[in-house]
Amino acid sequence: MFYQPVDASELPGSIEVFTDSFHPVQSDADATSVYVIDRIDRLQQELSNGLPADPDTAKQVALRHLQRVDARLSGELETAATGLVKAMQYGLDGHPAIVFDGKFVVYGMTDLVAATELYREWRAGVRRP
Repeated sequence: MFYQPVDASELPGSIEVFTDSFHPVQSDADATSVYVIDRIDRLQQELSNGLPADPDTAKQVALRHLQRVDARLSGELETAATGLVKAMQYGLDGHPAIVFDGKFVVYGMTDLVAATELYREWRAGVRRP
């Protein structure tokens, strides 16, 4: 599948994409922040997968897993946490959602090109049938 790149000079001041692991962003731009907000839940599932039934042993195994968290994963978790906080601050009702300039939201899309076009049309007062 081919996705057209977005020229950052044609975009609003800021674009933030709030999505999950099931809805990847279909196009990207330098001015875009992408928050995969289910990353924390997925890590918890990964860490608890295959833990022994004994609580003390399970705790030791989980701690060893956590000690192996590398910088990349740590960054992903930090970004996910930031995304969750921002989603609450914006009062987002669901995801995926694309927020333009911290004020305008397009829900249900991860295609940055299509969402940006909707945003531009709305700003220009264009009404779709």
